[in-house]
Amino acid sequence: MPASRELLELQEVDGDLAARSARLTEIDALLGDDSALRALARRLRREQAEVDAGLSRQQELDAAVAGFTEKVNAAETKLYAGVIMNPRELRDLQADVEMLKRQRWTQEEALLETLVGLDLARSSRDASAQQLETLKESWKAEQKSLAAEQERLRAETAALVERRGGLVARTPPPETALYEQVRKSRPQPVARMHNSACGACKVGVPSRTAQEVRSSPSPTRCPNCGRILLPE
Repeated sequence: MPASRELLELQEVDGDLAARSARLTEIDALLGDDSALRALARRLRREQAEVDAGLSRQQELDAAVAGFTEKVNAAETKLYAGVIMNPRELRDLQADVEMLKRQRWTQEEALLETLVGLDLARSSRDASAQQLETLKESWKAEQKSLAAEQERLRAETAALVERRGGLVARTPPPETALYEQVRKSRPQPVARMHNSACGACKVGVPSRTAQEVRSSPSPTRCPNCGRILLPE
């Protein structure tokens, strides 16, 4: 009979190696990947630029409002000082005061709108800054965890490779060669036969094939899926 235990154990080891290899590939891609941090940092810079622009606009409008207030005060002082006696000049000066007040009001409205936008920009910036700090901490913890997992998986992989070598050494070379051949198309090249059916594809095998599986010293393959069949 073929080396049933060794072939099954070899299949198990290869499955474990494949799983660890896949996870190690994932870890390799994740280690050092700070793309999420960099994207959030870029967003934070954009939001800070919006805050800076808002502050600059606020300063401009504050200066404009102050300038109009100064002009209004000067005009009203002149208007009510009693030094202008000509009615036409008084009307013209009054009109100038009203015009300056309207212009100041326009700047005040713009300033109010700017302050509202500045508050929103600051809120967004502060939220992103906090999110970035939180993400940095979680990223560092994740990187540390991934590095530890990588080290563990590498050690397990080395042990599995050594174990596989021992199994191959105990298995007749023709059976190992057949196993490797079938494994190229079937990740699990070995299957138990149950009630005269392949345990993998579930298709029944001819009685003669079933008898060969039970008694032949050489491996027998499933006529349907091609896997190496082992007795119950």
